[in-house]
Amino acid sequence: MGTLTDRYSRPLPDWVYDIKEEVKDKVTRSIASQVCREGNIPALRQLLIIFWPFVDEFPKIIRRGCVKFIKHELITDPGNAHDLLSLLVLADKTLTLIERDEADHRELWIKAAEAVGLAYQDLEQPPIPLVEKLITEMETWADPAAMFLRFAAVEIMAGVASGHFLESPQFRQAVGTKGSEWFLAHTNHGDESHESLTYRLAIAFRESGITHEEASALIQPLIDLFVEAAESAVTTLA
Repeated sequence: MGTLTDRYSRPLPDWVYDIKEEVKDKVTRSIASQVCREGNIPALRQLLIIFWPFVDEFPKIIRRGCVKFIKHELITDPGNAHDLLSLLVLADKTLTLIERDEADHRELWIKAAEAVGLAYQDLEQPPIPLVEKLITEMETWADPAAMFLRFAAVEIMAGVASGHFLESPQFRQAVGTKGSEWFLAHTNHGDESHESLTYRLAIAFRESGITHEEASALIQPLIDLFVEAAESAVTTLA
């Protein structure tokens, strides 16, 4: 299957686009997505509150993942030493970059909340069970490839939802320039996106390869939790 660095550098498999299409279908069909595109301020407030515990925790999830990652048997196996060092350096650099960006995105989330009339104190609510489960599931993985696929799931969801919302003039008007920054950060990529970087790392660290079915089995349940949590947020307003 090639060396770890060879696998990292290859073009991404076609199934990554199939997975994104599945996510787009789930997002566009959701009631939560529809009300966001309508610029429904009460619904936007609820969504920003409900997902705040995840946004707040995600940089820390990445950091804890880094610590767990470097202790994994794949990393500590001396049989991998010849090829591993350069990829470990790349993985550490990539995860540090993503962690830093997500910390910045956390601040943009606060600005989006302020744009629709929320104070920081309004965000500081205990996580609802679905979001608590989402946080727990993010840290449940058996090998580094699975960890990177879970990170990819978050980036796919953020990118797909952001792009879909920003297509709507009503949404853009509701959140304004200040409130749009978090969403723009997940659609404008001057370099390779977090999604593709995490996919590349997942593929590099799985010598046996990753199938569409395996990736979907790790990614889609997380997407379903995001969508279900969003639906629960807007139905409380009905």
